[in-house]
Amino acid sequence: MQYRDIAFLCGYFSVKNGNPNDIFASQGGFWTRVEYQGEELAWARDFYYPEFAEFMMCEVSAYSHSCDSEIPLKLRDGREHKVHLDELCAYVFPFGIVIITVKVSQQAERIQDILDALFMMRGICSADKSLMPEYVSSVLDPLSVLNHAAGNPLDYRYLMECGNKFRIFHMILCGDRPADETAFDALLYGGGTLLEYKADDPKGFSRQYYESIMSGSRVSVFNNWKALSLLDTFTIVAHGVQKEMLNLWCSEYFGKLYLYALYRKFFLFRIYGDFRSGAKEISKVRKNLTRFENDHTFPKVSYNFLPETLMDAMEKGLDVQTETVKVAEMIERENARREAETGDKMNLFLGVITCLTLFSAIWDFACLMDGAFEFSTNIGTATGIRACAMLLISVICISAFFVRKK
Repeated sequence: MQYRDIAFLCGYFSVKNGNPNDIFASQGGFWTRVEYQGEELAWARDFYYPEFAEFMMCEVSAYSHSCDSEIPLKLRDGREHKVHLDELCAYVFPFGIVIITVKVSQQAERIQDILDALFMMRGICSADKSLMPEYVSSVLDPLSVLNHAAGNPLDYRYLMECGNKFRIFHMILCGDRPADETAFDALLYGGGTLLEYKADDPKGFSRQYYESIMSGSRVSVFNNWKALSLLDTFTIVAHGVQKEMLNLWCSEYFGKLYLYALYRKFFLFRIYGDFRSGAKEISKVRKNLTRFENDHTFPKVSYNFLPETLMDAMEKGLDVQTETVKVAEMIERENARREAETGDKMNLFLGVITCLTLFSAIWDFACLMDGAFEFSTNIGTATGIRACAMLLISVICISAFFVRKK
């Protein structure tokens, strides 16, 4: 069977120096700003909730670089495999987060050749330059230069701020319909894990694990395509797909829904990193999280059921909701701990002030008794005042003891 694969490899970094949009102007015309026409925004406002459409198409700045070149890769078994490099894109999100994407296309008769190539290209830290030198020079190097202009080290290992590999959104298009539902699901699972599933492989995935993944992460709405949403990949396997539907998957399901889900995931990664490293004060971290939840979190994104279904699956696969709750709880616990420390210090301070005030009041009262009974005529002024003060302190201590005991 002939297979065709269209994939988007996604990474991100934070802009640490200057205005995020200015770094693209410094790249000598390498990047082109993507501008949306009025009718495109009008259509999106009818399809999505207006605030979501305006966020993704207006507030988020998009840049692209067309490649349109074929590059060779040397697979792990030594065979050469050709990959078509389509386009590099970058999206500037709020809080200085830049998501970078690499669009590649492949064709092969063996699905494992496609999966092996994706596995090689997504491994940033494990990338072997000798196996794919043109991929490094055409993709990783220019993206590293962009990252360096944002204030990060000049090393392609920093193209994923948290993690060691690109996230992948890809579509596997089959020349024919798989033989049966079992073969369909096995192909989908292999696309998600980048490893062809074989039930009889003694070193492969267990049947129990396979079934748990497929039952909890699969999206199956129509007969001619299915999707699988995992932490590192979002995979669509389809047959008999029209060009219009394929364009919709690229521009909408990836270009809006998956990018937005990634933005939420990457923001939570950064919040967690800032919190753990102490790079920002807890008040600033809480302020950023509150602003993010109020301004950039949308309970619903579309009027239609399918985008909502896919959005829920993407966020579940990326574990966005769970991580949001955990980050909020972590910040609240730290805030409560710091408030408790501040309260203890304040109580100590108030205790010292109370003691000083009490001693001052006792001394003033002793002086008042000296004026009434003239200690100087009997035992002396200093001795009388001290005795009166000590008597008052003893009475206060004994009273406090019995009150506390009671």
